[in-house]
Amino acid sequence: MPESPRLEEKSDADRSEERTALEPNQLITPGESPRTSVLAILCVFCAALGFFLLPAIAAVPLGIGALRAIDASEGRLRGRHLAVVGLCVSVVALSLWFLFFTVTWVGVNLVTGLIEMLLAAFG
Repeated sequence: MPESPRLEEKSDADRSEERTALEPNQLITPGESPRTSVLAILCVFCAALGFFLLPAIAAVPLGIGALRAIDASEGRLRGRHLAVVGLCVSVVALSLWFLFFTVTWVGVNLVTGLIEMLLAAFG
């Protein structure tokens, strides 16, 4: 039977090229891939919970912070699309919450006015 190929271990020279963390002023080298912004991930997560009011509100500053961090990272962070999608979804969710509160307020005022009018006519 033929021998199965074995994984070759990296030499010490290859390991020395790997970096565990990037310094704030270092540019990314071609061999490294940028990491995804945690703020962008949190923005999308909170926006997905937009049917609750507080996560939808929290998604807006998270998305703005993610966009600023991605712009300032000089290519070390990615996730711009996540942040933009999170912002869009949270704005839609907040718009629906605003519409819900407005319709509820108008409805309560109409019903209250109708009740007061009926009580004044029969009272």
